[in-house]
Amino acid sequence: MTSKHYGLISLVILSALSLINCGGGGGAPGSTGSQDTGIQITAVQATTTSADIDTFCASGESGQKKQDISMNITTVNLTPEITTAHFPASLEECTITYLKANEDPAAPIIENLTVFPNCILNSGTNSCPNITLIDIARKNQYAIPVFINGTNSPAEYPTHYVAKYNCKYVNNFGKEGFFQTELDIWLADFAGCN
Repeated sequence: MTSKHYGLISLVILSALSLINCGGGGGAPGSTGSQDTGIQITAVQATTTSADIDTFCASGESGQKKQDISMNITTVNLTPEITTAHFPASLEECTITYLKANEDPAAPIIENLTVFPNCILNSGTNSCPNITLIDIARKNQYAIPVFINGTNSPAEYPTHYVAKYNCKYVNNFGKEGFFQTELDIWLADFAGCN
């Protein structure tokens, strides 16, 4: 064989290896369980009306409430010859971890929150509104040590956190899959009480 043949054989082997590494389609970053559920999560986008979150209501003000997001979740049926078997699926549970951005050691620790959206997922793009971003108890875990007790004085104000969602979905047969998404938020005492 000539060096030209070795070069061609090497190119074929490298192409085959790259195809093997791509096999099965992993889906959106952080998604798992596609082979079990027959559903691939290809994209997840979390949005909120405002990333600036008011965490403090002074005495006499009322109306402090939880903050919500919407998720757009795009799904693909991994077995298109079976059009309805895996759907409808359901977004059952999300655990939200509030990560302090920039490793600000003086920012208060906010406990994880688990929510149960119970949003129906069909093949294609699905809109899941009114999923909790942060509740009043977790707003207080930021506000009390910063504004009332003065035990925490974050270096960054408004204080940047990343709300990281680890979510579980279930297909029509009860098989579980998982995906992740995250959203940047800024906590402070903004004008108004919400």
